[in-house]
Amino acid sequence: MLKTFSVERQLPHGVADLYFQEAARKTRLETRLREIFAQWNYTQVIPPTFEYYETLAAEASPQVRQEIYRFPDRDGRMLALRADPTIPIARLVGTKLYDQPLPLRFFYVANVFRHEEPKASLRREFTQAGVELIGCGTAQADAEIIALAVTALRALGLNDFRLRIGAMDFINALLSPLALTETQREQIKSALERKNQGALDDALRQMPMPPTLRRALATLPALTGGAEILERAAAECAVNPAAQDAIARLRALWQTLDALDVAAATTLDLGMVRGMAYYTGIVFEAFARGIGFALLSGGRYDHLLAHFGGAQPACGFAIGVERALAALKLQNSSDVQLTPDIVAELGAARALAERVAEARAQGQRVEWYLQSGSRAEISAYARQRGARRVWFADGGAEEWQ
Repeated sequence: MLKTFSVERQLPHGVADLYFQEAARKTRLETRLREIFAQWNYTQVIPPTFEYYETLAAEASPQVRQEIYRFPDRDGRMLALRADPTIPIARLVGTKLYDQPLPLRFFYVANVFRHEEPKASLRREFTQAGVELIGCGTAQADAEIIALAVTALRALGLNDFRLRIGAMDFINALLSPLALTETQREQIKSALERKNQGALDDALRQMPMPPTLRRALATLPALTGGAEILERAAAECAVNPAAQDAIARLRALWQTLDALDVAAATTLDLGMVRGMAYYTGIVFEAFARGIGFALLSGGRYDHLLAHFGGAQPACGFAIGVERALAALKLQNSSDVQLTPDIVAELGAARALAERVAEARAQGQRVEWYLQSGSRAEISAYARQRGARRVWFADGGAEEWQ
C-alpha cells in the first residue's frame, strides 16, 4: 500500500532536499570554485535573493521574463526572485560602485529561481557559480574570462569537455545593414542556433538582401574549428568594417588563449548565438560528454550597465553547479568522507577532551559517543559508524582496518 502525504509534507515541483553525499559534493564543488576565483583575484559579491521586478527584468530576454517568479509586496510593488545573477551585479556596480577603480572583478555562488519545466540536472531552484569582469573591453579581457572558465572546469576534475566560442558582434555586423523585421532576425538566429542549414537557406531566400550578405550568412554554420576558420571568415564573410573588426578581435582572442594554454580546449563557432538579450560580443558555452545541456555559459555584455548608470564594458560566465555535479558523477567522482575517523567516549576526563580537540585541529573527524555503554557496545557503535579507531574515557583505545 502506497503511503500518501498531505501537501504540507511535500515539496513543490522543481525543488529538492539535499543531504548526505549530495549536499557534501555540492559544498565541495562550490568551495573549490571559490578558491579558483579568488586565485584569479576575483572578490565575492552576494546580491539579494529578491528585488523589484523591473530591475531583474531589465535587458532580460522575453523567455527569461516569462520564467521570473513574481509576487507583490504589501505596498503593491512587484517583487521578483533572482533569475540571473549578472543583472543584480550590474545594478550594484551602476548604482553604488561607479567610482571604484576599474576593472572590477567579482564572483558569486548564488541560488537562481526560474519558473520553467524542470530538466535533467536543472530545477526551478538551482545554483550558479560565476564571475563578472567589469570595466575592460579588450580581447585580453575576453581571454581572461574564457581561460578562467576552462581552468575552473579542469579544477573540478572535469576532463572531457569542450568550450565553444561565438561572436555576436560578428553576426550583428552582418545583420545590421539589413532592413529586417525582428521576426525575420529571430528566424535567422533560430536556424543558426539549431544548426539547421536548410531552414537558414529557406529563410535567407525569402528576405531582401544583397547576395554578398546572403552568402556570408549562409556560410556561418560551416565556420567551426580553430584559428584556420578565421581566414575563411575574413575572405568570405567580412563584408563590412564592423565584420572585419570582429574577425580581428577574434584573432587577438585566439592568440591570447593560445598563450594561456587553453586554446586546445576551445572551438570557434561563428554561427553560434546565445539566448540572453544583453550579449554584444563574444559568447561561449561548455559541454561535457553525456550531458545534454551546457555546463557553463557566458559572454560580453557592454550595454547592460548603461541601464543602471554609466556605460561600462563587461564580460562574465556562470557555471551550473547541479549540471557540473551531474557531469562529475558520470566520471565517477569520489565521495566526500561523511564517516568519523574516530569515535571518542564522552566522559569527565579533560585529557581526552584535549586529545579530541587536537585531532580535530589536524583535520580528523571525531564524533563523541554520548550514551552509557560498555567497551564492546562503544566499539560496535564505532564500527557501525564507519570509524577506524575508538578512544575510551579511561584512556584506552582500539583500532582496526
